[in-house]
Amino acid sequence: MRSSFALLTALPAAVRALSLNAYDLGLYGVYPTQNFVTLGQPTPWAQISQWDPRCDKDGGLILLSPRGVNVPNPGPVILDPRGNLVWSEGKFGQAMNLQVQRYKGEDFLTFWSGTSGGPHSNGSYYMLDSSYEVAHTVNSVDIDMGGDLHEFEITNNGTALFTIYQDKQVDCSDVGHDGLCWIDDCLFQEVDIATGKLLFQWRASDHVPLSHSYKLRHKDGLTKKTAWDFFHINSVQKDDLGNYLISSRHMRAIYYLDSKGNILWSLGGKHSDFTDLSEGNASNFKWQHHARWRGNNTMSFYDNHAKNVFHPLSEFSRGMLVQFDFENMTVKLLQTYKHPDNVLSISQGSMQVIPETGNVMIGWGNTPAYTEFTADGEVLCNTHFGAPLFFMILDFGWVKSYRTFKSHWVGKPKTPPTIKIFAGQIFASWNGATEVAKWRLESAKSLKATNDDFAIVEEIKKDGFEGVFMRNSWERRFVRVAALDRAGEVLGYTDVVDSTFEEYIPISLFQILVSLCFILVVGFFAWTYREMLKKQSSRIFALRRQQKNTQQYELLNSRENVDDAV
Repeated sequence: MRSSFALLTALPAAVRALSLNAYDLGLYGVYPTQNFVTLGQPTPWAQISQWDPRCDKDGGLILLSPRGVNVPNPGPVILDPRGNLVWSEGKFGQAMNLQVQRYKGEDFLTFWSGTSGGPHSNGSYYMLDSSYEVAHTVNSVDIDMGGDLHEFEITNNGTALFTIYQDKQVDCSDVGHDGLCWIDDCLFQEVDIATGKLLFQWRASDHVPLSHSYKLRHKDGLTKKTAWDFFHINSVQKDDLGNYLISSRHMRAIYYLDSKGNILWSLGGKHSDFTDLSEGNASNFKWQHHARWRGNNTMSFYDNHAKNVFHPLSEFSRGMLVQFDFENMTVKLLQTYKHPDNVLSISQGSMQVIPETGNVMIGWGNTPAYTEFTADGEVLCNTHFGAPLFFMILDFGWVKSYRTFKSHWVGKPKTPPTIKIFAGQIFASWNGATEVAKWRLESAKSLKATNDDFAIVEEIKKDGFEGVFMRNSWERRFVRVAALDRAGEVLGYTDVVDSTFEEYIPISLFQILVSLCFILVVGFFAWTYREMLKKQSSRIFALRRQQKNTQQYELLNSRENVDDAV
């Protein structure tokens, strides 16, 4: 009953949040994509529902990793703040937690890739350099499970922190089970990136009682296949003191550990160590993710506040910023960040404080959206990359991104720009190149022409992922496109191609079906509108005819009355 009431009360807000456009109403599918002539894979088609120019001033790029049953080619993706594609790569398969991290003075794109199912995931962590080549691969050490998707954090000491899930039998008598039961035990390891040496390992079952879990056991744990996910670790951070901050979703608590793994204190959960000075609002989070220190004894995290689509515990998820007083063991809420449409995200999610501006980026996890706020909670830019019709009322996670970040990144791919000719136009792009400001079309008389043989035809400003030139008739039939930086220097050239030859671009069955559905829907609304106009015209005609007859009748009566009076 409670679930039904919550869903019914959510309907009006969800309907109000929907825009009456084809994208939001799902006419392009659950996960709308865009296709480029020069890129052989569909990519996210982001929609901005609220925009502020301040989102485009810091030079940051959006990093996300779309996945879900409706995402045909999951993988790492970079967009600019306006939603234009910068980089997309499908060769890694399912990827999560794409972000920019620094290692030995150099920036790397880092992410997890592997297989996942339930709480379990099994994979490796990749570090890509500015040319998008794999520079380092990090794996779990001395354990029969691969790295888990939830965390990969590079420390200032050149080590990597990451999570692991492992099935294990333990004594479950304190949670109403006789003898041993199976649990999904949660670990994290700290490994030296350069050598692969294991430096530290922590295991949840050695430190946290099973009875502290909010995840009901029911019949979980009777077999290895039904192992009880009692802890569910989802973030780890190491501070300058050598201590560790970890988040446990199913304990609904954030723990602070010393360098040996002993628990110093916990916030939230069944045994919080702090007095909440904000009437409980600093510690009443539930099923949270992504806990991070922010300086001055402040900490940020993402409060899902729900774990099941049918059992929401509040009206919305939120980013939270809290401040501690460790001398008096108190905590207070400084700021919250909620989606303008009160999104309730039942899993995943992230909160980032952007270093350059102090703005806050919230990735809504199970909900395909991200929002940039000012530090004091003003919504600047709000973007979604899935149809809101499918996530505003019941969000089953058909499209999602585990975390979303905004970071500076300079990409210099070693592969050259791509050129294609299609439908009387010349297309050029350079997947991952972030310094391109202009495209310059050049032509020559020979396929083997030297640089001196090429003549400049046209220059255009880079606007979006692809540059497009109209193909005209000119004496020099062989063309190439140069990618230029802001100073006009050449960054790279495409191959030289024959401008009289066109590419064949196949159209997928899905694109045909989407187009047909769109035509049918538009046709239906047009027919309905036409019928309404016809009925309205008929009513107006009938009303006018009735008024005319009435006037004639009144005129006749008035004449008869005059005759009688005479």
